[in-house]
Amino acid sequence: MLESEIRIRSKHPLLELIQTVLTIDLLAAIGIGFTGGLMHGFTGWGGAMVMMPLMSLIYGPVQSLGIILIGSMLVSAKLFPWAAKRTDWQEMRPLLGAIVLAIPAGTYLLFQLELGLVIKIIGVIIIMSALLQLSGWSYKGPRGAIPAASAGVACGFINGFSGCGGAPLVLYILSKPVPAEIQRANLIIAVTVISFCVFTFLVIGGGMDAQSLARGVIIAPIQLLGAWIGAGLFQRLPGEVFKKFSLIMLIILGLSVTII
Repeated sequence: MLESEIRIRSKHPLLELIQTVLTIDLLAAIGIGFTGGLMHGFTGWGGAMVMMPLMSLIYGPVQSLGIILIGSMLVSAKLFPWAAKRTDWQEMRPLLGAIVLAIPAGTYLLFQLELGLVIKIIGVIIIMSALLQLSGWSYKGPRGAIPAASAGVACGFINGFSGCGGAPLVLYILSKPVPAEIQRANLIIAVTVISFCVFTFLVIGGGMDAQSLARGVIIAPIQLLGAWIGAGLFQRLPGEVFKKFSLIMLIILGLSVTII
């Protein structure tokens, strides 16, 4: 047996994992995580839209989605008790049920499509979502189990595929004239369900390995720090102006990843 083979076989698995994870790419991913957290904290949405296309260029869409969801699950777990007491459960039950049913279909498609095509589709989703938000359009149609389930199917499928399916959810929930506290609680509950379900199906499908888990654990605190700073900036800067600026930047980002 060669000496080099002995050294390779004697290397500890944990050491191999550390050497694989701690790379220059990870520094770039940490920066992306901070930026996504900042966006989320300031505008209340859009973190995944910033992180997913850029992170996908480094680790691919499947691994990137799992990495991003680790930080999202930590935030959701912290906010869930507050939101559960204020959620309009009659409104949310059909929406959440449809989300859960639709996520596996989106995740299955993510596993099947070619990497470059997935990134371009994510870019198109980002552009359309940002343009819709910029237009100021608001859903004024009927409400009830069927409309809620329809919004849930669209949201679940897009989130299962790309993690960027916030637009159908936000537009439907915020269109109901109820106190902002209830709207926010409904969104938190939906995001919690989405994060844990998508992550679960990713793991079942084999899209989450030890390296991705380690990267997610490293990036998550930086992602949370960005969200905390962004929330602080929201108290000091004109939120509506920054929101429009952020949407324009997302359109530019979406265009850039679709033409790579």
